[in-house]
Amino acid sequence: MTEEEFKAFDEDFEVCLCNGVSLGEILTSIKNGNDTLEALMDDTDAGTTCEECQSKEIDVDGDKELHLDEILKFSKNI
Repeated sequence: MTEEEFKAFDEDFEVCLCNGVSLGEILTSIKNGNDTLEALMDDTDAGTTCEECQSKEIDVDGDKELHLDEILKFSKNI
């Protein structure tokens, strides 16, 4: 994923379907200091159920469009 592709996602985009966590909620959590995967998961519950939204490596079927590790990577440039 490129930074341009990441920026095309709306903050209402649901990253974690299992727990209903949006991109906006994740970005707010990161801005509040939860800038590691573990801290982000603890704060938002994203990625804690099926775990596929954590990374492409876990999402072996490619079901998710956006992953937490990508959000952490690109959010540093927002």
